[in-house]
Amino acid sequence: MKNTKMKQSIAALAMAAVVAVSLLGYGCGSKSASTAGGVSGDFTGTAKGFGGDVSVTLTLTDGECAFTVTPEKGGMATSFTKNGDEYLWLRDKNFESTDRPRCGIPILFPNCGKPDGGVHHFGGTAYPIEVHGLADLVPWQVKSADDNAIELTLTPNGLTKFVYPFDFALTMRYTLVGNTATLALTVANTGDKALPFSVGFHPYFGVTSLDNVSFAIDAATCSESAKGEQPAAPETITLTRKEGSADSIRLLTGVKSPMRLTDAGNGHKVTVAFDESVFSNGVLWQQDAESFVCMEPWNGWANSVNEEGRHIELAPGETKEFKWSVTIE
Repeated sequence: MKNTKMKQSIAALAMAAVVAVSLLGYGCGSKSASTAGGVSGDFTGTAKGFGGDVSVTLTLTDGECAFTVTPEKGGMATSFTKNGDEYLWLRDKNFESTDRPRCGIPILFPNCGKPDGGVHHFGGTAYPIEVHGLADLVPWQVKSADDNAIELTLTPNGLTKFVYPFDFALTMRYTLVGNTATLALTVANTGDKALPFSVGFHPYFGVTSLDNVSFAIDAATCSESAKGEQPAAPETITLTRKEGSADSIRLLTGVKSPMRLTDAGNGHKVTVAFDESVFSNGVLWQQDAESFVCMEPWNGWANSVNEEGRHIELAPGETKEFKWSVTIE
């Protein structure tokens, strides 16, 4: 039976105030991680200003599967289990810090990767931006949470305007049916000028070893760099360690849905399915020192927002949805 896990360490009303203190402590202007109807999730830790940080999680369950979201950590999913077996990868030290989350399923907006020189150029002005943008760096607010879905929102504040001078509204909707979690990001232009951006997701899947992982992916091109002419993808796409490098990467264009990953070490199978009209690129990435593989749907490249015709632009008042799903077996 599907339900939203609602364990609380203290009363929901008190925790709403604690969350507000914690999120405001991050300097990001979020008010509360409770909904108007009092829906809340798992609470652990203490509030910033009272000896530490508070960690708020919301968990959807359906049968043997559970899917957890942590709003204050960039609104991202942080756990996906089947019979208690974890499929996502969490880097504990990174997750507990205020650094960019390099674990779970980060949301990439308004850029995927790092633009040339680490800046976007808007109206003749250079704006510094982090790799993968800003959405995964700031707390999101909980719009609603019930047995069927979790919805989070993100709107501009002083921090976002400094690096991205646009008005926007992001809504992230999470649902779980059986062993499939669906993630849908809606981007709305709430300003009076065109909104340029790219969108992607960066799921970290825990694996036993890169040597145990195989992929079933159909793509037009496959390379290690988005620059220059892209070579045709081989019939079988692999991700192997590159001697002398700390990580391994494959950049894919013309990707067909779905992308599949199989880990022969633990028997895990992961399927990433997506709308090809909004996600045309894919990324495979791994770091030698860690036990994960990223299999990522993107619709842009690192410098796309700076390049004419290579990013999305929404007119004032326009919205666009970016939906994909992950299935675990």
